[in-house]
Amino acid sequence: MEIKALKTFITVASLKNFSAAAKELHTVQPNVSRQISELEKTLDTKLFSRNTREVNLTEAGQVLLPEAIEIVANNTRVKNLVIATSNKQQVLRIGYLASACSTFFPQLVKQFSKLNPNIRFSIQEMTSKEQFNALAENKIDISFSRPQPSLEKDKFSCSEIYTDSLVAVVPDGHHLANNKQLHFKQLEKENFILFKPEESVDLHYHIVSNCQKNGFSPNITSHHGNIRSLMTVVSAGLGISIVPSCVQYLHIDGCCFITMHELTLPLQLNIYHSRKTSPQHVIDFVDFCNEKNITLGQHID
Repeated sequence: MEIKALKTFITVASLKNFSAAAKELHTVQPNVSRQISELEKTLDTKLFSRNTREVNLTEAGQVLLPEAIEIVANNTRVKNLVIATSNKQQVLRIGYLASACSTFFPQLVKQFSKLNPNIRFSIQEMTSKEQFNALAENKIDISFSRPQPSLEKDKFSCSEIYTDSLVAVVPDGHHLANNKQLHFKQLEKENFILFKPEESVDLHYHIVSNCQKNGFSPNITSHHGNIRSLMTVVSAGLGISIVPSCVQYLHIDGCCFITMHELTLPLQLNIYHSRKTSPQHVIDFVDFCNEKNITLGQHID
């Protein structure tokens, strides 16, 4: 089995759509179909059941998927290990949530880099969902994300960095902007600008259920995949939102942040890494982070 074919299989299995997989892989659908067909021929079994609406894994496909992910991840790990060794420099690949890490992350990296000048950093801003996929495919070594309950605990280690809370955010000049505290009942006639539900299921449910408890369903006018996009729309005066309080530290103009006691959902920021395949410099960085006892809004000295 070729690595390329396994990557194609994993992408189709994740997206459940050949056209979407082709777009994700920057190729055309016939190439995706051909690679899946060749893989099925090699294994002498069907991996997908298809109809006009969706593509689903067969029983054989369900068995192959976790094995394929592990094969691809191990292949990537070996390549990176060889490259790092040949360059005589270790690479630390990190995915992070910019809004949740803005106050402490730059100094954290700077300090660790001074202590370990032989380590090269590869840092990417990612959503929690993107970090989940990157960890599973071994494209990053470390993830700073919201809780990832789907990550297998025997394969990935998790420790908490800090716990955040939620606040309301309204545009400057809004009729609620001068309030020191808000209640959901006051938001009944507002347009809600929210994160995409698939990016934060618990957060979306918490907001909607609180609205319903107060006798209304929120008028959600748009969903966004990242905080910068969401806050741009709020600051433009197109609606209000509920966001982690850490967003206040991004110093975004045109917005007011207001406390809501009904918002009781705790939002952890966790650090994840592989239990089995993490090299020592990855473990050292995780230990370094945990030793700092980081709190929300903390600037590392």
